[in-house]
Amino acid sequence: MSHSLGIRLFLALGLFFCFISGAEASDSLAQDSGDMNLSELKAFDLLCRCETGCIINTVSLSSTGDYLAAGGFDHNVYLFDSRGTQLWNYTTGDIVYTVSISSDGSRIAAGSNDKKVYLFTREGDLLWSRKTGGYINSVALSSDGLYLAVGSEDGKVYLLNREGRLLWSFDSGDAVRSVAISRNGSYVATGSANNYVYLLDSEGKTVWGKKTGSLINSVSMNPNAYYVAAGGSNYNVYLFDRKGEFSWMHNPGYWISSVSLTNNGSHLAAGSFDDKIYLFNLSGAKLWDYQVKDDVYAVEIASDYSFIAAGSWDDNVYALNMDGEELWNYSCGGNVNSLDVSRDSSTIAVGSDAGAIYLFERNLTAFALLLGDESFLPKETVKKTDAVTAAETIQPIKEDTAVTGGIENKVEDVSVASSSVAGNAKTGEDSDSEDLPPEESSLKILEKFDSVKFPAALLLGSLAGTVFFLKRRLVKYYEMNENLEDFENLEESDTSKNN
Repeated sequence: MSHSLGIRLFLALGLFFCFISGAEASDSLAQDSGDMNLSELKAFDLLCRCETGCIINTVSLSSTGDYLAAGGFDHNVYLFDSRGTQLWNYTTGDIVYTVSISSDGSRIAAGSNDKKVYLFTREGDLLWSRKTGGYINSVALSSDGLYLAVGSEDGKVYLLNREGRLLWSFDSGDAVRSVAISRNGSYVATGSANNYVYLLDSEGKTVWGKKTGSLINSVSMNPNAYYVAAGGSNYNVYLFDRKGEFSWMHNPGYWISSVSLTNNGSHLAAGSFDDKIYLFNLSGAKLWDYQVKDDVYAVEIASDYSFIAAGSWDDNVYALNMDGEELWNYSCGGNVNSLDVSRDSSTIAVGSDAGAIYLFERNLTAFALLLGDESFLPKETVKKTDAVTAAETIQPIKEDTAVTGGIENKVEDVSVASSSVAGNAKTGEDSDSEDLPPEESSLKILEKFDSVKFPAALLLGSLAGTVFFLKRRLVKYYEMNENLEDFENLEESDTSKNN
């Protein structure tokens, strides 16, 4: 009886220590944070403060955050590196309200109130400048820097190539407040003061035009232009698909200054003059809102969905997780007018009224602890270009959407004849635009397998040891029984002889 109890006790202890070891291996983040106050962790570290001495209106980051373009009230276009070193500046004829940089930082576009659009090299050489009929409100470079969309106060959208040749122009009829361009330059979305949102193709033809209830302050599209979002002065946020089907609109409560879409269009963030940051899902349901202390002028969702950055006139930049919980904030000493998040989600740039640009780098260890996600911890050296590719992965979403109730303003279709200009832009749709990869990559599956390998190995080792121990005990038991039987037979033989 005691022998059987000993075996059971050994087996129980083996399994106990196996699961304890597995728990320690899979919960290393909890152990690491045991002696740490999570509220004191900084999700972002200040890399540098780039002094300009003037109000900064606009910032734009290269994909990996290595280069930062900016424009300000002093009429200058700036380029900085990630250490905060000013590489060059160029003085235009008036205030610079908009800049855009290509993914690799090789081309920088800028629009000025001198009614000109400019394109520069990374070295600061002016490649060309082109005159339009009004102030330049918005510019957007395609990812490779081959195409530049321009929105002007003269009511026109322009598409130029990298040589400065006008490929086409589109007359919206009123000031163009915002433009967005697809990753490969095949589509341009625009919002106008005539209350319309348009999607234009590579030849400048109207794919669709939708009339809303107010002027449009901001437009955003996902990389393949499958979804277009817009925010207006009638307090509404709008979402359309590429076919122009009106998915939904929602009324947050005040003017919408900025909108941002996730890469797959599954979520839409909005900044409002009611001092709130909003997040909506694809069906138009408001997931949450976050109250700050003044107007929100800029929002952007990180490409890897790990945070939402927002800038407010309460002088602060904020980072929230996708559940609406604040991860971090930083005072920039003045109104935050603009911000940008690098495509690899590693860097945030902020333009402030304090006469400076702030550059922040994501603290991966802090993110791993704050979000409880070990994937943020560096496992091996990865090329930045690979990191950007991973961050740009477009996950699939369901295409069926529900219309949100309580809509106050109808959205109307419109047929608009676009003015054509000699020259052709990049033609054809993005052949990969509809090919969405599986939601869970093989890499994530392998990572999950890695997380159970160690406890599984311990379990197998413990079981093997237990089996070996039991085998040895059974062998000894049978040997002992055989010896006892031989001893009893020997005793019986001796007794018979004596009799």
